[in-house]
Amino acid sequence: MKKTALILALLASGAFAQPTPDSIAFAKVVPIADIHMHTNRLNPRSASWWKETMDANGVKWGGAVGDYREDVQAELGERYIPTLGQPEFFTVFFRFRGASQLADPDNFKDLYAQADQLFTAGKIKGLGEFHTDNHTSGHPRIRRHIRTDNPAMRKFYEIANKHSGFVQIHAQFDRDFEKDILSLSADFPNTTTVLSHCLSTSNADDLATLFKQRKNIVCELSAGGTELHRLLGLNNPARVYDSGGPFNNWKTLIETYPNQVMLGTDPCCGADGGYSELISEMRTNLLPYFKTEIMEKVAYKNAVRLFKLDGVK
Repeated sequence: MKKTALILALLASGAFAQPTPDSIAFAKVVPIADIHMHTNRLNPRSASWWKETMDANGVKWGGAVGDYREDVQAELGERYIPTLGQPEFFTVFFRFRGASQLADPDNFKDLYAQADQLFTAGKIKGLGEFHTDNHTSGHPRIRRHIRTDNPAMRKFYEIANKHSGFVQIHAQFDRDFEKDILSLSADFPNTTTVLSHCLSTSNADDLATLFKQRKNIVCELSAGGTELHRLLGLNNPARVYDSGGPFNNWKTLIETYPNQVMLGTDPCCGADGGYSELISEMRTNLLPYFKTEIMEKVAYKNAVRLFKLDGVK
């Protein structure tokens, strides 16, 4: 009897790593907010394709990375998380054939004006994804490493702060980045920083270092498994979870900071054809390993709260 009581207590506490039949079933149907859903202005899928694909996979909201598309906004309405700035950021990078000009606010004057206008009109909710450091986590053609706290980025944060919006950043963790992102998040408290791919790291402690100091820093888990890498023809190992579930350090991070982690797919670069597989991977290998309350927060409730989305009807 004592052994049975202990097992029941451990199950109730969530100490067992394996999912239950109930958690498996709920993970298949829980609404999802995709916080890294590229819709790609170059060689794009149609707006109706995105709606149909989201509907087929139980994805209620998507976006949070820009290129901003008015046709997708018209098709999805409040389900779209409209975001501006990534193509324009890349344009500056390629125009000057290097990263240094990404720190110069003079190169983004038109983008700043457009962002302020679209925020004011209620047409966008955030800015990014801005790559400040992808020196090992991006295609070789687009790799760069600049300080995240720079004059150009401060202007983006200032505009987002004015409108209580977000900035999504693709970066990698080091002490300079820690200093920079803590400074920006303190100086612009109304701006939510979304860290793409949860910093593309296998070390969950890097996120914990930031989360414990700032509530307005969050991350999304795209590229945490293996499916995206397979779709892109890469052989990268899983960072966050695999067919055996989330790795222990990531499970601990999510359970400790359940209000600061969200989901993402990153269907860029031709991976959109495997969108259903990306969603299925998260529903199978990640979500069932958490209690219902945490599963809901990570799947959609954090996004609804942070981005002021229409809730589930």
